[in-house]
Amino acid sequence: MMDGYQRAFITFTLLLPSLAVADQNGDLFSYSLEQLMEVEVTDVLTKADKRDSLSQHIPFSLSILEPNNFYSPLLSSLGQVDHRVSGLVITEYNQVTPQFFIRGVGSNASGSGDDPSVAYLVDGMNVSRPGFHRQQLFDVKQIEVMKGPQGTLYGKGVIGGAVNVVLNKPEAKDYSQLSLGINDRGWDAHLISNRRINEHVNNRVSIAYSSSKGYLENQVTGAELSDTEDFTLREQMAWRAGDHQLEWMLEYGHSSSLEPARMYVGDIPYAAFGGVGLTPYANDWDQVAIPWDGSSAREYYTSSLRYQWDVDYGTWVSHTFFTSGDYEFELPVMPIDFNPSNNAGEEDSWQLSQELRLQVEWREWSWNAGLFLSREGIKRDELADFVGLVSLLGAAPLLTPDTPGTTFYDSTNDVLNAALFARGRWHFAADWRASLGLRRDYVKKDFRLSVTGGDPLDIGLLNSADFLIDTSESWQEWSYSLSLDYHMTEQLMWYALVSSGFKAGNFNSLATSPQSALASSRPESAVNTELGWKGFFRERALQFNGAVFHMDYEDLQVFAGVESEANAPQADIAGMELEVRFRLRQGLELSGNYTYLDTEFEHFLSPGSGEDLAGKRLLRAPSHALVLRLNYSWQDQRHTRYWVEWDGSYTSKFYSDPQNVPGSRIPGYSVSDVALYLQPAGAQGVMALWVRNLFDEHYPLHAFGQEVFLYTPRGSAWNLAAPRTLGLSFSWDL
Repeated sequence: MMDGYQRAFITFTLLLPSLAVADQNGDLFSYSLEQLMEVEVTDVLTKADKRDSLSQHIPFSLSILEPNNFYSPLLSSLGQVDHRVSGLVITEYNQVTPQFFIRGVGSNASGSGDDPSVAYLVDGMNVSRPGFHRQQLFDVKQIEVMKGPQGTLYGKGVIGGAVNVVLNKPEAKDYSQLSLGINDRGWDAHLISNRRINEHVNNRVSIAYSSSKGYLENQVTGAELSDTEDFTLREQMAWRAGDHQLEWMLEYGHSSSLEPARMYVGDIPYAAFGGVGLTPYANDWDQVAIPWDGSSAREYYTSSLRYQWDVDYGTWVSHTFFTSGDYEFELPVMPIDFNPSNNAGEEDSWQLSQELRLQVEWREWSWNAGLFLSREGIKRDELADFVGLVSLLGAAPLLTPDTPGTTFYDSTNDVLNAALFARGRWHFAADWRASLGLRRDYVKKDFRLSVTGGDPLDIGLLNSADFLIDTSESWQEWSYSLSLDYHMTEQLMWYALVSSGFKAGNFNSLATSPQSALASSRPESAVNTELGWKGFFRERALQFNGAVFHMDYEDLQVFAGVESEANAPQADIAGMELEVRFRLRQGLELSGNYTYLDTEFEHFLSPGSGEDLAGKRLLRAPSHALVLRLNYSWQDQRHTRYWVEWDGSYTSKFYSDPQNVPGSRIPGYSVSDVALYLQPAGAQGVMALWVRNLFDEHYPLHAFGQEVFLYTPRGSAWNLAAPRTLGLSFSWDL
């Protein structure tokens, strides 16, 4: 079997002779041929640092993806973003709560008392609960991946970085666009309607629907696992008059899935527990035997109101953000043909955030300062059912009303976050700039947990007695950033950065005892040191950026599987990043990025077993990640326009638990996607023929070691990623 590097090289070699343009940015409907044929690489405007800036002038590592249309079949979900950005890993224990990791930093827990370590932002506002992070990507202007701590800009929970989705806004013109697509697993439809109401008001409506069949057949129930349906409706309105701007957004979303596509990989279970009879389809990529099918569903509402007022001395910006919704999941823990053990949960939550800031430009100075307030309410009921495991181990007679082998965790968490922040930038010499940012965060959590049920084996998988705790705790922390950048030429910037990040302490909503529930994890903090450059070369035909970084991590919060949550006192992260875009000739662009990571726990005793985890790799931290992209566009003699897009990525092995056990190992994998777009002369539409996962690579979105359940030596439960998918899409102006 070819490895990832070989596949990437062969695909690139096969495509190169047959391709003749391409710009990866912009809308296929709006590009002229002259724009496509530009030789220069253009910079990208962003608000990643809370102001309008060119990305090449921002002194921290930032990757920006721009879909080539209002709907792009190769960039239609957040799960595809990590195939475009090295250093970013997105895994899925279930489809409603994806897990984001940047540079080896992230959170593998989504309980009511937990916070993410990588933020998911919509137009710069933090969406705090992981249950609202999995979104369809359509009618999106760009996706920005900020790497490293961004505490002074975005506050708590941005210690690893952030993924910011920037939506297309209403425009002062009338148009509508429709996209319809079919593929070998389903179909989708996307519609946008933009209207100029009057000289001050514009409106935009966006609708997306997708239906996709599953790809792993459950031979017991006959269902195709990973059968998914998504619907999103978004309404936006923009008002502009003189020095005043108002933008309003309302979004509704609903999704449901028969999931996960969980299969058994690795060694067959011990014969004493049933051997091959437990896993008759072990290591089979097409089928599995589980007594029942898991499922998940989610519904949410989001509203955003942004007001901007330009005054003589600067600009006032007020941004109000609200989201509310619920989700549920019921998942088989073990992909075996036996009386099931399952994990189920329901969560209802809401979040209201308000940011007010003032931006000022004065002589050599620019700065912004403001305040941030946020309230969250979370109610979560979760079930851990190990009746099947207890029976499998021959201990069914121990099941009693007091120790039923099933535990219910009912929890609530009310969260208050308040912050003051300021960030200034000083152009103190012709080619030199310095920046300083400070932020003071206050976080308070009122946490309540009721645990009923019990573990008949008393081995720590579940609680041994019922209990109720009601507690509260608060934390305060400074975050800072200091950067110095030197513009050697108009096209080349060098920068040095020291920045810190902060994540509030948490409470374990799956605690097995009152002591572990009350012993909240301490806040985690990190200091990142980074040296880098951003530059254009060869008359702007080449963009080449790079950075080396080192992060000292203290009290890293780790969910240690069925043991507990804990703090790893010290962890160390070091690495380097490279990013390149090269216009080899008119219309032909090669781009890519690479990340090298070296991570380890320095001091950490596993809270359940006492195992010394010093030297183990951090979770979801591959040593190597490589992305290559090729775009090529041309026009034939009949003025028909063509566009070829190829994306290839390679990710080396990594682990999904801190113990680095074999069953949690996700082996290295490579993924290639390719699309051909065609627009006949004079046509107002585009046809796209595309393939995702071109080589039908088998790899997991999540791996869960089964050896912890004692019935197998080196088995693993894989949430299998989607296989090769071939599709045809049509997009046109209405």
